[in-house]
Amino acid sequence: MNGEPGDSEAGDQQREAVREDWAGRALHWDRHADMVAEPAERLNQPLIEAADIQPGQTILDIATGSGEPGLTVAKLVGANGHLTMSDMVPEMIAGAERRANDLGLTNIDYMIADMADLPPDANLYDRVISRFGLMFCPNKKKAVSEAFRVLKPGGRATWMVWGPKSNNSSFAVIDGAAKKIFGTDNPKLEFDLPFSLSENGALETLLRDAGFETEGEQDIKLHPKLPTDRPFWSAMVDMAVGRPRDAATEGDRAAFDREVEARFGDLIKDGRYHIDMHARICSGVKLA
Repeated sequence: MNGEPGDSEAGDQQREAVREDWAGRALHWDRHADMVAEPAERLNQPLIEAADIQPGQTILDIATGSGEPGLTVAKLVGANGHLTMSDMVPEMIAGAERRANDLGLTNIDYMIADMADLPPDANLYDRVISRFGLMFCPNKKKAVSEAFRVLKPGGRATWMVWGPKSNNSSFAVIDGAAKKIFGTDNPKLEFDLPFSLSENGALETLLRDAGFETEGEQDIKLHPKLPTDRPFWSAMVDMAVGRPRDAATEGDRAAFDREVEARFGDLIKDGRYHIDMHARICSGVKLA
């Protein structure tokens, strides 16, 4: 699924498989969206700074998921700006819209669209942003080309992807525990796609090939130290493996929970969890 299929039947099947996968995850993501919004700020801010978001701009947030960083961006662009939240999964858009309504944000509209097949109008947006969405797209080249097309001349697109799994300790822990308990061939477990653009330079190459003037990749490496008085990972576990865990036997669920807790326990030093996070950001400008 890491290839670049064209508009073939196989490509259509892959896109549908991605859509169905994320539709199945939507309930788990919506359940925890408010809880993880504050920790997500560690990654929102570098993306927003790299995108150079300013009041009054028109923004497209691709693969918006449960709403971040789009909700933060909507506040930044203000009443004179506008944000379009885009996702191929209606169930995800519904959760983002609920959260926007709860916040009283009125400068947002919502678009159900595949990032590799956006609506036909071009030169619409000052900025295009996407956080942790491009890695899952079967046709990444087409997706980046579509972003280029819908940008205004002089506009900027900024993408964030995960660095290597080995540099993201929470993913590595959950991946190992899930494969041990639920099996390596479980179709609802996919821990390779999030890292399909983790190789140094892979993201920038995509942008250059689409016609963007790029500025190099930026590594975001964070090392939060978290208290041990609560299982900070519970939301991430549910968002990552909620479906296979729900489908498992009671015994396997209990075994999985013990395995996760034990593996995170190995990350405790000086009375706190020591977590590694690694993301990459790359921006590209559509020259006028």
